[in-house]
Amino acid sequence: DEFGKTLVEDFPSDFVVDLNPTVDGSFLFPVKSLYNLDEDESQGAIAINLLPLVSQSELGRVADGMSNQSKRVVSPICLSPCFRLLRLYTGEQNSGSLEEIDALLGCPLYLTDLEVEGKLDSLSKQEREFLCSLLFYALNWFREVVNAFCQQQDAEMKGKVLTRLQNITELQTVLGKCLAATPGYVPPPATFDFEALEAVPSINAVGPVRKRNGRKKKTDGSKAGSADRSQVDDSSEGNQPDTELSELEKTATEREAGNPLAQLQSYRLYFRELDLEVFTVLHCGLLTKSVLDAELHTEAREVVQLGPAELCFLLDDLCWKLEHVLTPGSTRRVPFPKASYKDIGFSHLCQRSPKEVAMCVVKLLKPLCNHMENMHNYFQVIVMQNRGVEDEPRVNTQEHQLMSSCYHQLLLTFRSLFAWNGFSQHENTDLLRSALQVLADRLKPGETEFLLLEELISESFHYLLNFQQSVPSFHCAFILTQLLIAIAEKPMAGWKKEKMASLAKQFLCQSWVKPGGDREKGSQFNSALHSLLCVYLEHTDNILKAIEEISSVGVPELINSAKDGCSSTYPTLSRQTFPVFFRVMMAQLESSVKSIPAGKPSDSNEVQLEKLLRWNIAVRNFHILINLVKVFDSRPVLSICLKYGRLFVEAFLKLAMPLLDYSFKRHRDDVQSLLKTLQLSTRQLHHMCGHSKIHQDIGLTNHVPLLKKSLEQFVYRVKAMLAFNHCQEAFWVGILKNRDLQ
Repeated sequence: DEFGKTLVEDFPSDFVVDLNPTVDGSFLFPVKSLYNLDEDESQGAIAINLLPLVSQSELGRVADGMSNQSKRVVSPICLSPCFRLLRLYTGEQNSGSLEEIDALLGCPLYLTDLEVEGKLDSLSKQEREFLCSLLFYALNWFREVVNAFCQQQDAEMKGKVLTRLQNITELQTVLGKCLAATPGYVPPPATFDFEALEAVPSINAVGPVRKRNGRKKKTDGSKAGSADRSQVDDSSEGNQPDTELSELEKTATEREAGNPLAQLQSYRLYFRELDLEVFTVLHCGLLTKSVLDAELHTEAREVVQLGPAELCFLLDDLCWKLEHVLTPGSTRRVPFPKASYKDIGFSHLCQRSPKEVAMCVVKLLKPLCNHMENMHNYFQVIVMQNRGVEDEPRVNTQEHQLMSSCYHQLLLTFRSLFAWNGFSQHENTDLLRSALQVLADRLKPGETEFLLLEELISESFHYLLNFQQSVPSFHCAFILTQLLIAIAEKPMAGWKKEKMASLAKQFLCQSWVKPGGDREKGSQFNSALHSLLCVYLEHTDNILKAIEEISSVGVPELINSAKDGCSSTYPTLSRQTFPVFFRVMMAQLESSVKSIPAGKPSDSNEVQLEKLLRWNIAVRNFHILINLVKVFDSRPVLSICLKYGRLFVEAFLKLAMPLLDYSFKRHRDDVQSLLKTLQLSTRQLHHMCGHSKIHQDIGLTNHVPLLKKSLEQFVYRVKAMLAFNHCQEAFWVGILKNRDLQ
């Protein structure tokens, strides 16, 4: 207990001073007391002596009247860790009560004037770096204060914790501006997993790089490269990408959504970790500016409710935690694990098993549902207000972006939980049941206790479907779709499959516009579009009909639209997104024909006709798609044609030709019509091969030898089929002329 007593005595003498109007000493910036929540208590007021300590540590300056003999030198790096020890010791001694140290929750910090707008360029490099360090220390102090007091039941303390969260979001905004003006800056360490820190690349490798617009971006070459490569592989195969976005993709998404937190993500290693207990704060309601104005509250702190910025901050941190622990890539806990780079900032979290984390989130589902319903109502009201408005929509852009980010984070949280592979294990069935019960209870209060698991899944599915009308962005729509897929039982069948197809189609047929009036676009949009289009075509009951509708209705509308226009039926189909649609349609067409069984001699007349009909529609679709190259002749489209053209011809040779062998005599006209249509497409493929060679494009010519081989096999296979049916005289070989693509 000697250690505890020393801690209780040393912390105030090292870091806390009496609050005075002026602070003596020579510092880089004038000292100013900020963030005081106890201004009414003038007697015995205290402050955290931050700026003088940082000056002493970084610049060797000491306040006047304090010699090194009279006061020991203390590093500000120790402030947050020592406070954590102090509050854990105090809580242990007092059955969880922190009344003995509650003055530290509301006391001010000695900082400086933080109105930095327009002043940063006039500061020296040393001054800017000093300011950045000061802000990191202040933020980490507030994070540990929130960790400490988040579970206290006193109403006044709860209000102060929410205000501290508000202070964090304000300071983060200031820090973002300072970091943008201070390239190459390395923050002070916040965690002390030294083994792990040794594995961290230098700040230039993982940290922000200043761009012209002042925003920061991760530049870890190896990670970015592998992420890019995997994305290319995914899209080139036309398959649905993984349900979990990588960290890089997620950061980029948030940056596109206008979330200021994204700018600080690459500095995450330099912030103190928030405990899971902090998220009990989510039980507080949401307070938007419009509510404040309506109720005439002058200050947000009068109401014990979260603001959108604080909610966004908490949800962002929760998403990172769940992605780290619950995603399929997460490994199980092992005794004495060697800390790795990706575990930095999650050291307390990693002491819990994925199941323990999932249980914590299930307990939070009620407040999370409340917040999601608040988002739904907020965006529904905006839709109603702007219905019929011709000019720019009347939207508070900043609040809209924050609420949109919150909605996005909420959907990610739900998806991370329900996509957790632990739910497939028998021992976690009760946990899954209790999670689904929370969602089902929103529709049928008090009636869900005795429902079967399948019924709970159906009710939860219905509940989440209600959010389709209010999702504010295409990426939110995409995450909602993935969430519904995660909740539905495997394999998805019946009405749920129909609902998924109609929902995906609804999102594809919706015009997605940002608050400023611009259409959504960019690599993240294209990636989500690729996945959503795959969901639609994989869940629709007639994939060939769906492909034909897009290619013969949507694409002609696009061709006839203005240069920057889009299809009126499918507003997500524009000239920029056409390669995405084209790739998915070609890939899905090729995979769908593989499901048509090969022809057998024993097939009845009806079976042969049914198979011929399916092949007829497939070949017609193939012909329509291949002919689109005459209008859209960009390199990506040609590459897709050459690759999937070969795969389609190979599938035709393997599965359709045996059918034609045995049905030629009975259905000669149908077979001839089928071959003539396919021949038009193979000619166009020949022209593409010639085009690739003339332009000497290596990316395209790599596809040519295999495609030529398949086209040649097709010619000889048709000749063999005619010989099999004693019609050799019907076959003749002509010489194709080299033509251009048109």
